[in-house]
Amino acid sequence: MYIAMNRFKVTMSSEEDFETVWKTRDSQLDQVPGFVEFHLLKGPEAEDHTLYASHTL
Repeated sequence: MYIAMNRFKVTMSSEEDFETVWKTRDSQLDQVPGFVEFHLLKGPEAEDHTLYASHTL
């Protein structure tokens, strides 16, 4: 099994917009053989951004 991970620095006060775009994006990956699932993890906050990580199995 493989895990692909991406990290995002999201500007403070833009987290809700980012999450909405991520959840409602147009994706065809569920049709790719071997695709299992996506996960979006919200990480720590800094002074000017919030860290996010997406994991794809």
